[in-house]
Amino acid sequence: MDGVAAGRFSPVVDRVLGLEDLVEAHRVLEGSGALGKVVVVRGAR
Repeated sequence: MDGVAAGRFSPVVDRVLGLEDLVEAHRVLEGSGALGKVVVVRGAR
């Protein structure tokens, strides 16, 4: 965890979707269409 805290590692984020797009987030993950993490946030739009 020291590497994360020091900033030596950075996550690869494929896309950020709003909570209202949760179904789309699942589709992306289930279909292996993500090239990184799919982040779901409240109030993204």
